[in-house]
Amino acid sequence: MRRRFAVATLLVLLLGTGAAGAMPQVQLEFWTISLRPELTENIDGVIDRYQRAHPGVRVRWIDLELEAIDQKFLAAIAGGVAPDVVNLNTEMTIRMAQAHALVDMDAAVPPDARARYFPNVWASLRVQGRAYGIPWYVEPDVLAYNQALFRRAGLDPARPPATTDEFIHDAVTIKQKTGVYGFMPNVDAIRLLTRFQEEGLPVLSADRHRALFDGPAYVALLAQYVDLFKREMFPDDTLQHGYLGATERYGAGQLGMLVTGPEFLLRVRSDGPDVYRQTLVAPEPIGLGHVLDLPTMDLTVPVATRHRAEAVDFALFVTNDENQLSFSHVVVAFPSTRAAAADPYFTQAGTSPVDHARAIAAQELGIARDLTVVTPDSDELFRIFREAVENAFYGRMTPQQALSWAAAEWNRRL
Repeated sequence: MRRRFAVATLLVLLLGTGAAGAMPQVQLEFWTISLRPELTENIDGVIDRYQRAHPGVRVRWIDLELEAIDQKFLAAIAGGVAPDVVNLNTEMTIRMAQAHALVDMDAAVPPDARARYFPNVWASLRVQGRAYGIPWYVEPDVLAYNQALFRRAGLDPARPPATTDEFIHDAVTIKQKTGVYGFMPNVDAIRLLTRFQEEGLPVLSADRHRALFDGPAYVALLAQYVDLFKREMFPDDTLQHGYLGATERYGAGQLGMLVTGPEFLLRVRSDGPDVYRQTLVAPEPIGLGHVLDLPTMDLTVPVATRHRAEAVDFALFVTNDENQLSFSHVVVAFPSTRAAAADPYFTQAGTSPVDHARAIAAQELGIARDLTVVTPDSDELFRIFREAVENAFYGRMTPQQALSWAAAEWNRRL
């Protein structure tokens, strides 16, 4: 009898001292996109540090492919088992926000914490004036150019093009003087929508219910590229191969200038070492809109989470200065916080093209934001826009006819 009493007393003491409380009170499920295996050690370290600082919280990390996360997220919400923190791109974030599935981060994150992030990047995640994600890592572009081709064309390698007009002028000069294409402009598929915005031309009305891209300024921009195409100032396959085709041509010495993310210079270094040695790097040429496109990954919190406060706190921890900086050391990515971007890792240029690209890209973060166009039925709308642009380039429609037709089709569906 005495022994049973002693055991019961010990259990009461253990419960009173919190030993039984070692079990976590909060279990968070954290979803990311395609980070394993390269980032496994980094993310495991972030989670471990968070759990040590918050003994009552445990985090389960699940990494998914980009193609799978959309449907799995929707299925989890419908099944009542929503994750707590989810890594999405801007398009997914805006679509989920429009479906009222995400927590309003302008309301959930204190002003002093919001102030850590570049305000223009934070604004990329706004829908009707409210932000529904916390920016994580971003991917700015820079201008890489072949200084040997510049000299052959009579251009000064010390004076790369700073504006989109200068960019086009130098590309034409390179082609006319050397026979090598000067550029492959970002007009393939739907990237002309980004070019419109970079020139200060909005694609949709404020309520997102009307297409705006059939006005004179839009038509003139498309007509300019159609004229360059007809004059063979950029390759025939630009509309088919786009970004990857441009990287391959540049690495082979068949392209004078390349607008690219710093990570793609690693491919040039591997595939075209001679070209890499001739490569200089400058800021991406800027248009009249004084904005650059900045593909952004962010962290969101579903409204269906059972642990909203803890989920927001964990998302802020993952995206703080220290953790964003350590992330950027593992892969060629850039932070969305101002202090991390000001670290010597980004501000000290080094000597190689990749080093220069890192420093230049970090300087661009203050004028960049994600220009992704998000609409209902986007696959169908983008198919229509792509068809219209191709019709203009291949002479089946004038630029005015192409954009007017596409805008009318969009408006029918919006």
